[in-house]
Amino acid sequence: MNGLERAVVEVDNRVVGDVVDPGRPEPAVFIYRQGTETSAAVSVTMPVSEQAYSWEGLHPIFAQNLPEGYLGDMIRKHVAKLYGTGDLTVLAALGRHQVGRVVVSDPELAESAELNTGESLAQLLSADDDSLFEELVEKYALRSGISGVQPKVLVPSRFDEKSALRTEGYIVKSWGEDYPQLAANEYFCMSLARDFGLPVPDFYLSEDARLFVMSRFDRQAGGQWMGFEDACVLHGLLPEDKYSGSYERLAKTFSVYLSANHRRQGMRWLFKSVLVSWAVQNGDAHLKNFGLLYQHPFGERWLAPTYDIVSTTPYLRNDVPALTLAGRKTWWPVAYLERFGQQSCGLTAKEAKAEMHQLAECLESVSANIEVYCSSNSEFSDIGSLMVSVFRESSRKLAEA
Repeated sequence: MNGLERAVVEVDNRVVGDVVDPGRPEPAVFIYRQGTETSAAVSVTMPVSEQAYSWEGLHPIFAQNLPEGYLGDMIRKHVAKLYGTGDLTVLAALGRHQVGRVVVSDPELAESAELNTGESLAQLLSADDDSLFEELVEKYALRSGISGVQPKVLVPSRFDEKSALRTEGYIVKSWGEDYPQLAANEYFCMSLARDFGLPVPDFYLSEDARLFVMSRFDRQAGGQWMGFEDACVLHGLLPEDKYSGSYERLAKTFSVYLSANHRRQGMRWLFKSVLVSWAVQNGDAHLKNFGLLYQHPFGERWLAPTYDIVSTTPYLRNDVPALTLAGRKTWWPVAYLERFGQQSCGLTAKEAKAEMHQLAECLESVSANIEVYCSSNSEFSDIGSLMVSVFRESSRKLAEA
């Protein structure tokens, strides 16, 4: 069955244009509809224009949310049976259930039934059921327009609990035997980022450590979806090119796209985020794991919260950074990071050193927490002990800077 070659594009529930993707080698083409307002542009890289936007492959802003890995395989198989193949068909089948404000849809494509009940956070965290994640995927796969190879699914929230927490939903992640205990790994890495002062979404580890649960951050309190664009989009790259480039170029890109009143703080956070990924040896800090948020594409734009930080070398002993720094993909000397903070992110030497020394203290504190957790969760001991070794060695190097 052939898939879609044409679909409409919506922003804030209004049709703003049409995208045609006949498949390679022919380029995809996006055209704004007449009368579309400047604030309804689909991307900061694609302002409203009478001219068509052509791209070799689906435009990055649309390809951004194509599901990958385990979830992607499941969605593509299901969509192929019902509607046909192709990226445009997948996006249209997902409809509104994507990250950010841009929606690719087809009026003639039947939408999946809306599920209104959602899931209780308390039940997600306390469930003692090894099959829970598979049940969530079966239930919500076609509501999960989110990228990333790690098994994950977008889950709507249910507000029947006594908690004061209010969120538009969660990103729920699990792990397989190839990356054991990855949920706890991410929980401690994200705890480090939070303790270090980086903005992070609310996040949780289930009692059985099978699930890492993170609140979505792409919707405002009033219900309006915010624009989200990852660095692949900002660089004009497709998701498969997420390991291309350098952290210096990443910093230069954000210095251009962050609003003036958010630039200094955003660049400091970017430095801190790269620093954390170096400290935990996160070899997956690629372009899709950095992004910006906005209400309107040419209004205020700020750095998205930190997300998707894990320690990869406990699984891949010889893993290397996702992007280059000073032309190298290696776990760089501290001096390289200090120079990056000054030359690319605008920090003074004193500020960069202060951040590194603070991170050294946070690494020691989180290492102690990991050891306490291991004492009562022996199944995490092997991964946890490797993480502690990495954290403490990084702490030592930073403290000596």
